[in-house]
Amino acid sequence: MRLRVNGVFILLTLTLSASIWSGCSEQSQPSGTDSGKTRSQLSDEDIIKAIDESGIMKRTDGSLTVIPPVKVVQKGKQDKGGSWPVKVTFTLTYKMKDGKDSKPKETTVLFKIFRAKDNTGKDVWRARVGS
Repeated sequence: MRLRVNGVFILLTLTLSASIWSGCSEQSQPSGTDSGKTRSQLSDEDIIKAIDESGIMKRTDGSLTVIPPVKVVQKGKQDKGGSWPVKVTFTLTYKMKDGKDSKPKETTVLFKIFRAKDNTGKDVWRARVGS
């Protein structure tokens, strides 16, 4: 009889332990209401800020100047990795060899916008040129 009570106690302890460990997992699954939340968080302002903070359209020598406004032309669907392809239109001027600025020229660039961690560990949007 005592062996049976010990067996039931061990089985009960293992069952409770398994349910507690699965409930305390750090990687929780998104609920149905949260799954669309990430998609709606990517605004045009987030895209422009990600491009600006990534330093892609800046040159230290000042040879490239972006003339506002920057326009987000198209947002693609989020891929499996969690990033979005976006097309952005810029008006640019280039500093020519003679030191004069070129005429403003409009160009469209394809970027990949994705989530990354900054130096402080905070989630931020980042941009990379290309698809």
